[in-house]
Amino acid sequence: MSPSRMTTRSTHPDAEGSSREARSNLEQKLDQMLTALTDANWKAEIAHEAVLSLRNEVAEVRRDNTRLEGLLASEARSQQREDLDEEVQQEFGSQPQGEVHALSGSRMQGAWQS
Repeated sequence: MSPSRMTTRSTHPDAEGSSREARSNLEQKLDQMLTALTDANWKAEIAHEAVLSLRNEVAEVRRDNTRLEGLLASEARSQQREDLDEEVQQEFGSQPQGEVHALSGSRMQGAWQS
């Protein structure tokens, strides 16, 4: 091996000590990084649970909305029937009784056939 490629130990007495310090600093930095990663992971788990909870709430709200839309549609149909009943009542209620009877039931069918 050529002299330029040879590694030599430092002749300084504290070279080994500085190597220990460097290792200690690296270990300290690794510990800090692990602590930061652990903290980030914990926060990510909390965020994930919050997202799952919100997803469940959204699903529940959608079910409630669907049920309410069904109730509103049913209410609208009932209101339309009531309006139609009222309209029929007003139209035929103001006519003489004889004419109303002539349009009811089997008499109405006979009127159509003649």
